[in-house]
Amino acid sequence: MNNPQYHPAYAPSPSFVPTPSLSTSISLDEEVKLYTTNAQRSLHESLADIFSIIVALDFLEKAFVRDSIKEHEYTPTCFRLLGQYKTILSNDDVSKAFVDLDTFKKEYDIEYPAATSRLKIGVPATSEHPSRGGGADHPQANTPKNAKAVAECAENFITFMDSIRLGFNAKDQLHPLLSALMSSLNNVSNGDFEGRGNVVRWLIKLNSMKATEEMDKEDARQMAFDVDNAYQAFFRSLE
Repeated sequence: MNNPQYHPAYAPSPSFVPTPSLSTSISLDEEVKLYTTNAQRSLHESLADIFSIIVALDFLEKAFVRDSIKEHEYTPTCFRLLGQYKTILSNDDVSKAFVDLDTFKKEYDIEYPAATSRLKIGVPATSEHPSRGGGADHPQANTPKNAKAVAECAENFITFMDSIRLGFNAKDQLHPLLSALMSSLNNVSNGDFEGRGNVVRWLIKLNSMKATEEMDKEDARQMAFDVDNAYQAFFRSLE
């Protein structure tokens, strides 16, 4: 420009000059690794698996609510995802890094409320809220009770009650047994009956405990009473 009044602007000289040794020590083309040992790699893969389970479970819950997936497809899939979640967290190193569900969600900035609710309850929606009468596509609808399934359910009732009488009171002792009972109960009963809600309530309580946490004597005694009542009511419902 020929304007004598115009003065081009110049950027000031930088006050910081990077040290050559520092500026060349980091390559922008080098891959950043999350781990340097096999143990660290295994830990990160397990945490990634937990993340995937949360995403899949949230999708499953929403699909079930929208009736995009049928009950007999939803229940085993939900049980499988819940089982995988618990299996991964049974590793001490993973459990320490995970801390708890709320901490994990905060660390990775995720929400997934439907999956969060299901993981905290610990049982599928079909166990928490049994369907009444099922539907034409329900595996138990319009069919007589399967004798083998009823016998298996009764055996699970007895196994669980015997375990309490033998002094089992820790979550890692009782939760698998009560989960098996609930699963077998769903195979022969797609409706509600007296005492069923108490079984679900105890399963949810156990799920909220730490693996090595123990129930006090009063709770264990009440649990035994509630499950025994449910056992009696279950057989009355078959008549």
